Formats: sequence, C-alpha cells, structure tokens
Amino acid sequence: LLDLLDPETVVADLGCGTGEASEVLAGLVRKVIAVDREKSMLDAAQKRLAHVKHVEFRRGSMEELPLKDGEVDLAIAMLVLHHVVDIEAALREVARALKANGRLFIVDMVPHDRRAYAASMGHVHLGFSADAIRRVAKAAGFELLRYRLLGSDPVATGPGLFTALLARKNN
Repeated sequence: LLDLLDPETVVADLGCGTGEASEVLAGLVRKVIAVDREKSMLDAAQKRLAHVKHVEFRRGSMEELPLKDGEVDLAIAMLVLHHVVDIEAALREVARALKANGRLFIVDMVPHDRRAYAASMGHVHLGFSADAIRRVAKAAGFELLRYRLLGSDPVATGPGLFTALLARKNN
C-alpha cells in the first residue's frame, strides 16, 4: 500500500523517534523530514538512517515545528500526540506546514485508564476518542476524514490503537 504514495511527496515524520517510519518512507517519496524534540532520538534516527538518502533531520517540538509554511504534502504523527501538552496548537502548526490539500496521518492510543503511563513514560493524555480528535482537528483547521480502530495484538499489553486521517481545510 505504501506504493500508492506519489513519489514526489514530501513527508514530515513528526516525533520521528528512532526513525522507523522515516526509514520505510524514504525510499518511496522525494523527501522525508524527520522531526523530534529530543536530541537523543534524532541522534538515534540519524545513526539508523546514515545509509538512507532523501531524509533531513530537524529538532523541534510539535508546537513549534521547524518547517516552513506549506513545506510538506503529508505529515505523520505516530504515537506522539499523547506526549503533546497542547494538541490544538500542535495541529495548527501541522496545518501551517502542510501544502493546500495536505494530509495528517495519526496513529495513537484509544482512551485508556493507565495513569501510571504519565509518570513512567511521560504521557500527557490517556488516549483519544474519535470525538476528541474531531474536535481538536476542527479547531486547528482540519477535517477528520477517517478514524479507525486497529485490531488488537493478542500479545500486546498496552492500550488499543487507532488511525486517523485529517485533511487541511483550505481557508
């Protein structure tokens, strides 16, 4: 399915971590911009992707993205939003960085009650419902196109996951 991506696409991998998604995308699109607020994560991603072309690394937060206005066609945020304090501000920043008709693809946790994650893993939010995503998306200039629960992994011990696809409104 990744081959459905236009090879001219510029993708921002927001909260790229160690670069797993960037690595998969890099061979399929024109450019991947891997963004993370943590220097250690960017260092790990750069090491992992030293052999991969078409990837730029930039340090910055979701609330102040190191991206120009309209610089990217597609942004992905995989398991990062639950770490962001101001989701609406972060989504406004993503909307600013997207080209007209740009999309944001989110993978994150569904609502759960594991409060210990806040202390042990720095989670600010305990997951997101479709209504919560729709509400912040609308406030930030997006339309929620799709929210889909992912099938549970029988050996996983964490909360369930969802995907959401948001389209930037062209105001």
